[in-house]
Amino acid sequence: MKIVVIVPVILLIYLAAVLETHPYVRLNLFPHTMSNSIINLVALDNLVYAQNRTLDEGYSNTGTGMGPGVTNITTESDLPNTVNGHVPLSKSVKQHQKPVPLLMLDLHPQSQSHKKGLRIALVVPVFTGAAYNKAFYVFYKHYAGVRVGENVTRNLNLLSSLVTNAKIPHFAAIDASAYAIRYLDKHLALLKPKNNVSVLNDINVDAGSIFVNNKNIINRYDILILGHQEYVTQQEYSNLKIFVANGGTLVLLDGNVFYAQVGYDRITHTITLLNGHGWTFNGKSAWKSVGERWGNETSRWVGSNFLCVGCIMTFANNPFGYNHHEEQYLTNPNDTVLLNYNASILSPNPKVVKNATIAHAHMIAACELNYKRGRVIGLGLYSDDIIDHRNFLVFFDHLLMARQFNQ
Repeated sequence: MKIVVIVPVILLIYLAAVLETHPYVRLNLFPHTMSNSIINLVALDNLVYAQNRTLDEGYSNTGTGMGPGVTNITTESDLPNTVNGHVPLSKSVKQHQKPVPLLMLDLHPQSQSHKKGLRIALVVPVFTGAAYNKAFYVFYKHYAGVRVGENVTRNLNLLSSLVTNAKIPHFAAIDASAYAIRYLDKHLALLKPKNNVSVLNDINVDAGSIFVNNKNIINRYDILILGHQEYVTQQEYSNLKIFVANGGTLVLLDGNVFYAQVGYDRITHTITLLNGHGWTFNGKSAWKSVGERWGNETSRWVGSNFLCVGCIMTFANNPFGYNHHEEQYLTNPNDTVLLNYNASILSPNPKVVKNATIAHAHMIAACELNYKRGRVIGLGLYSDDIIDHRNFLVFFDHLLMARQFNQ
């Protein structure tokens, strides 16, 4: 009986020691300014079991965030920086398309209330998934060459898209953070089984399901974890801000969040672009407009904003093997830096002098910003791409464990 108890303990100590000595996983990942932080009090051996079990059961462990056989569709990086003239619009996409099924999970069926442990909710960005569903991006690409002040009145059906339930969940991994959310749902259950982990979606947040009642003064959850919430409604955006103000912790997995405002029709289950991503649409015509819908407001309570897609970018401090995709840069002087990736950013514009000052003008980092009674933790990177990377999971788990310890 003693052997049964001792062997797992020895194994945990050994694995913890291996992780602690790994140059990318040591707690000195954090800057010296964080040396007295509560995050340094969390033992690595509490995290080892969850890392290994989550990665063992059928996951690719490629570090890409996508399972085997998943292919991508049009994304931000596919859009040209400048386009002369219009891109021909295929006849096959001129009419409203039958949507690709998206992952739209209800409350986790196995979630139960616990007297102890944090209440965590993962939010699947189904609005963003719908926008990528042969809709918004076909329009963006076709009309990329439109001049400022010019109204577009054709093909406006592409600025609306149906949000649907997933019939084939495998397809849902495309561009909607579905893989990351499903992965974390299982991972968190293994990390801390007493946690009450739920899976929501944008529709739930828009409806106020993150609060105990319609007065929005008491949070239903302690932590909300978002994926690629690039497209949100005004109500969803406001509810998330209120959630943090009430004392909640908001974790942003990906870059390029809160970039555009959409409207959601609960009868037709359709989203429609309203403002952001370079366009404004009033239902009758569309015209070139602002890039980031709530840029200044987001900076004040989130602490970071979307940087760029077409930039040439490298990371000197890259413990997760990450490649440039979509990132946030720090825009609030009150941000606390948790992990600086030491990014060098070069503009693709040949007229811009590529010197050291410009290369390091913007800091990309995991950061934390206190807002009223709560806080926002932004990981700065497009974490979907590295969601199954062991070093990233250790870092991510430390953030959550520190939060639980603080509770």
